[in-house]
Amino acid sequence: MSCNSDTERAAAASASQSSSSPLLTPQDHQSAGAPAAEVAEPPVFDSSSSIVTNSEDNPSPPSTELEIPIVWPPDGKLSLNWIRNLMSVFDWASRNLEPTQLPDVFPVEVFDSLVLCASKILHKEPNCVAIDNLGSESTVVVVGDLHGQLHDLLFLLHDAGFPSENRFFVFNGDYVDRGAWGLESFLILLAWKVFFPRTVYLLRGNHESK
Repeated sequence: MSCNSDTERAAAASASQSSSSPLLTPQDHQSAGAPAAEVAEPPVFDSSSSIVTNSEDNPSPPSTELEIPIVWPPDGKLSLNWIRNLMSVFDWASRNLEPTQLPDVFPVEVFDSLVLCASKILHKEPNCVAIDNLGSESTVVVVGDLHGQLHDLLFLLHDAGFPSENRFFVFNGDYVDRGAWGLESFLILLAWKVFFPRTVYLLRGNHESK
């Protein structure tokens, strides 16, 4: 298994800073209602609003389809498009699928590959990390407790801008508990950590302690 190189991450940095349209609108920032037990049609991605919908609810032809189930890249290297698809698929699944159906869109082997790749990076980091010597164009986004609020996380990433070579993210732990999508939220953070290991930092909160 191979993870992303610095050269590949740098090549995608400019694209991530100018990510096209939001995954969610401010209205979607509010918690979604109870998910439906059955889904009649496969999910589609409406690029005009960048919101995942059911095709039966979207009269216009879909311009881009989500890649479901999610597949681990053959070369083991994540891309910006892979992470964007991951976030959109989790957003759609949270509104349309039962929790037990998550492996249908995110297979166990993909889960294992992502966790293993991220753990190799995290195990090399010290308990205390320093973010200094930043350039004049750099910004740091500090994020408090997420507590499994997937839709808040997606809205935040759009509102603040995706991580990049000049946009640092520090997540202050407590990724799970309370909210219904702690696993999905944490997997998204791991994906960003793998893609930008030097600008995304995942600190451990009391809910992540042994």
